[in-house]
Amino acid sequence: MLYNQFMYIQDPPFPQAQLVISTRTLDFGILTKDEPSEGHGIATLIIANEGEKTLVGRIALQVAWVSVTPPDFRINPGESSEHVFRIRTNAESSWTTHKLGSNFIALINSNGGSETIGGFYYSDPSRNKPKKNPIKLWTILSIPIALVMIAGMIYFLSNAAKASKVHTKLTSIAQIYTQAAQTYMASIAAETTLLPVSAVIDETKTGEAPLLEPSATSSIQQPTYTPWPVASFPNVEEFIRSYYSALQNDEYEKAWWMLSEKMQIACCYQGGTLPFDIYTAYWKTVDYVEVVYAYLQAYDVNPAEVNVALIYHNADGTSEEAYNTFYIIADAVRNTLLIDEIK
Repeated sequence: MLYNQFMYIQDPPFPQAQLVISTRTLDFGILTKDEPSEGHGIATLIIANEGEKTLVGRIALQVAWVSVTPPDFRINPGESSEHVFRIRTNAESSWTTHKLGSNFIALINSNGGSETIGGFYYSDPSRNKPKKNPIKLWTILSIPIALVMIAGMIYFLSNAAKASKVHTKLTSIAQIYTQAAQTYMASIAAETTLLPVSAVIDETKTGEAPLLEPSATSSIQQPTYTPWPVASFPNVEEFIRSYYSALQNDEYEKAWWMLSEKMQIACCYQGGTLPFDIYTAYWKTVDYVEVVYAYLQAYDVNPAEVNVALIYHNADGTSEEAYNTFYIIADAVRNTLLIDEIK
């Protein structure tokens, strides 16, 4: 017993690295895409090592609208490193001052622990406001003329409305007399064609029922959802790889139609620009995407979930990792799969 206590005292705890970050939420301020700076599309994160062993790790981005420099770190005990997060040009914008961003934009993994980082920014609506032009003299002089024209139009429309009321009243009276005459003639015709009660009873006793016309079959194609017959559709993992292969080969239209309408609206429908143009402009900033793995979770859910790990290789020479869940549905009309949502 005494020997065990002595050994416990003699063996100190094994030295460990300890990850400490300056903040868990980055404030990018008001986004300025033309001349980004600290608080205007750029935010700084400090990573420190408060342990007794060298801290080694990496910052894995979870969204495509942020870049970080540098993504890797190696910090000695008692020291720290600075990492600059920058909002990309493909970030969402707004016509009003609206808070944008996410609670999970990056994951920090290290031998001293892990942390998640969120980031938010505000769109700058002043950049989208049109410049005010000075009021010209001809504009002021045209106001009385416009008022006279408006008064003339009101007078003309008022007379037309009165004439229309008179015409409508006369037409209504004529319709009343016409409907009364039709009702009277219909009642006479019904009395002349009415069968005796005994004839109706005899017809019923025969057991014959009148034939009913079958209703027209609806021509609307019903959507097909998962679970789907495995042999009838492409392999899910290969489908995701073919999607990024089409983007790498600049086949943007082919890749666009591999998305469901819901996904197209979620990613690219913004005011003032065609959704496909927004989609194409973003993917031109990416050289290619490496699909590390794509694991289908199950066929018996709707939609099917696929865990995917990606590495974005951007046109500016940077790269970033992303871990997403793809939700896949089946299109029975085109006999193919569609990406319905990415989280």
